[in-house]
Amino acid sequence: MFSRIEEFGWRGGDAGGVGRITSAHGDYYHLVANGVEGEALARKKKSAFRAPDAVKPITGDFVRFRHNAQGESFILEVLPRFSRFERRDPTAKRKAQTLAVNFDTLFIVTSLGEDGDYSPERLMRYTSLAEDMGEAEAVIVLNKLDLVEEGAARTALCESIAQSWAERGVNVLAVSVATGEGMDEVRKYFVPRKTVALVGSSGVGKSSLVNALAGEEWMATGEVQEWSGRGRHTTTSRELVRLPGGALALDTPGIREIGMVGEVDFEMPKGCVSHRFR
Repeated sequence: MFSRIEEFGWRGGDAGGVGRITSAHGDYYHLVANGVEGEALARKKKSAFRAPDAVKPITGDFVRFRHNAQGESFILEVLPRFSRFERRDPTAKRKAQTLAVNFDTLFIVTSLGEDGDYSPERLMRYTSLAEDMGEAEAVIVLNKLDLVEEGAARTALCESIAQSWAERGVNVLAVSVATGEGMDEVRKYFVPRKTVALVGSSGVGKSSLVNALAGEEWMATGEVQEWSGRGRHTTTSRELVRLPGGALALDTPGIREIGMVGEVDFEMPKGCVSHRFR
């Protein structure tokens, strides 16, 4: 048997006073913890986060907090993160912006539709940043396979993309959330007490993928617009959910820019060229 906090990915031993943040809304955070029915609502204790270098809590963090069932609960400390994914903050030239924390697998989701989202250059930035994310594996998910005409050309193209990234040690999954094609390979990553974080541009199907795994509408999504092939993006904040099978999914808002932290030079994988899908 596992305790509730262990079911939410805790593997650090003593869980006294430990909670995991499932969502954040302004100054308040929703947490799960042992001995707490449902979710606790807490905010940061100001004196504990006054130092300029204090790590601020975000969704997915494990924290020490003081629970008060009759009044306000306070987060006292952010516990060490075993993985994190960061980009350069687009509002500050060299500041790092943390997008996801404490995940076992990072799904970098892109679209094979005609929305133009698929970009080897952008994927290269994602995977280069993922090299420093800690104890986690990065996987590229090519979604909307149903929008590419079936046949030998599609198969060869997907195999070529997979091979080019395999040379960098990155697995590639070609899937269609709409039809279910390739989803069996996706499900292998969603196992009890493990967290999969999903990052990518707006409208590529991150939330739809989570809904397909859950078997119901857990994440808000927008229907694909026929004229553009792009889903209308509705995820506006990070959210950690425990799926019926016991796996944890950390959904994130769409990313417009994936800037590098500092100056990074990289070389494109061999054979990985820009392509216009039809």
